[in-house]
Amino acid sequence: MPLVLLLAASIAAAPVQATLSLEQAIAAAEAHAPAIASADAEADAAAARTAQARAAGLPSATVTGTIGVGRLDPAGFFGLQAADVTPRAAQATIEQPLFTGGRVAAATARARAGERIAAAARTGIRADLAVQVADAYGAIVVAEEQKRLNERLVATTAELVRHAQERFKVGDAPRTDVSQASARMAEARAGAAAADGAILGARARLAHLIGFEPGALTPLPAPPDLPAEREAAVLAAEASSPAVARARAALDAARAGQRGARAERLPTVGAFAEASTVRDQFFPGYRADAATVGLRARWPLFDGRVRGQVAEASAGVRAAEARLAAARDQVQEAITAAHAAVTSSALVEQAAVEQSAAAEEAVRNVRDEVKVGQKPQLDLLDAEREAVGARLLLLRARADRVAAAYRLNALFGRY
Repeated sequence: MPLVLLLAASIAAAPVQATLSLEQAIAAAEAHAPAIASADAEADAAAARTAQARAAGLPSATVTGTIGVGRLDPAGFFGLQAADVTPRAAQATIEQPLFTGGRVAAATARARAGERIAAAARTGIRADLAVQVADAYGAIVVAEEQKRLNERLVATTAELVRHAQERFKVGDAPRTDVSQASARMAEARAGAAAADGAILGARARLAHLIGFEPGALTPLPAPPDLPAEREAAVLAAEASSPAVARARAALDAARAGQRGARAERLPTVGAFAEASTVRDQFFPGYRADAATVGLRARWPLFDGRVRGQVAEASAGVRAAEARLAAARDQVQEAITAAHAAVTSSALVEQAAVEQSAAAEEAVRNVRDEVKVGQKPQLDLLDAEREAVGARLLLLRARADRVAAAYRLNALFGRY
């Protein structure tokens, strides 16, 4: 089966929502997208890593024990004879870190930075998804209008072909008029057929994004509010851009890793309490119970690995600083381009509004002139073709403006 038919069959089998707006489509895509589910899971994992890092500074309690079956033969020492025994031992320990040299704080700070990285990644994915939905939604609206206008043009040209053929039969029009009218009708049919293919492709894309066949779409909404000036847009992106936020959090994580590496040179001190019991371990009837409270310290006086770890962490900080600077430059460049696209698309849309209005006025004027015999029918057909082209240009300009606004919003982390 051809790929187009497979796509059509899969879309037809999917559940259909009667009417769908762009905002509803974006919300449905967020609920459906595997990438967002994955990003949510990554955020949960990052939060769990923070809990693990904090736990290193909390008290810990452990219980260990052994039990066995055997036979001891002290060979008469201390008057003891061979006997079957059940040696067993148990120990309970509670420890509380008092001083870790900054290891726990550094690990917690690094984990918190990981949470911010995951959150920024999730925001970026949601914003990019909104852009994809806006693109697909606008493509459907434009393609469906293209089909409607071309079908209307087909009906108009079919009537002109009929008139031209009738006039040719009575000798009132040359064969050229029939041929030109037929060519216009074929062109309109080709445009309608091309629109059918574009509709199928755009609907398949939107259905893939939102998880169901969208059905009828509401008209394109107005683009979201955006900063009017490029400088304001750059400042907004610096504060909220997911790319900058990820790079900034990565730098914080690198600095925390550097502090953690340096902390390996410092001692650790902890308080502990232990209780133990032993039975039948060394000779039959042996028993010992003990309880201890105290401090336990460890200070690595020399470890050649620590120096390398510190050097590696310091290099990681410098790399993260460079990546942050690069992210800021890239976002500024992207903001400049996206803001210019929004501005130019608004100007194009305004020009398209004027062009469409002028083309519709031209159709009305030519129609009147054709009625009184001042112009031939083909002039009316040409005027209608221009009006169709102007209408499609206007709709494409509107869709481009909405999509450009969502692209700019994505750089701010909005969706």
